[in-house]
Amino acid sequence: MALLITAECINCGACLPECPNEAIFENRSDAEAKGHHVGDDQGVGDGIYVITHDRCTECVGHFDEPQCAAVCPVDNCCISDPAYPETTDVLLEKAKTLNPDKAIDPAKVWSGVRN
Repeated sequence: MALLITAECINCGACLPECPNEAIFENRSDAEAKGHHVGDDQGVGDGIYVITHDRCTECVGHFDEPQCAAVCPVDNCCISDPAYPETTDVLLEKAKTLNPDKAIDPAKVWSGVRN
């Protein structure tokens, strides 16, 4: 499933360069202007970063934990989005499609992935 950034976001930008899939945007309008879908009621206003579910792989295939959550200074700000459940296999395929020139490691999966 994709992750989402909660309303507790302090707009620090720590997560933006960490995403291996370029799934994080400074605000909802930036993401939508580039043709990406943002979940309902996410990123309302321009002070909250957003994660687009079509690009988020929860860092599966890249890291052992979601990097946005790892670097975020706010506890529980980057959380699993219940509206977009995806299995490890789906997330790995998405990672391969989004990053055809990167090595995707099927062992890089965090404990929060639903299977």
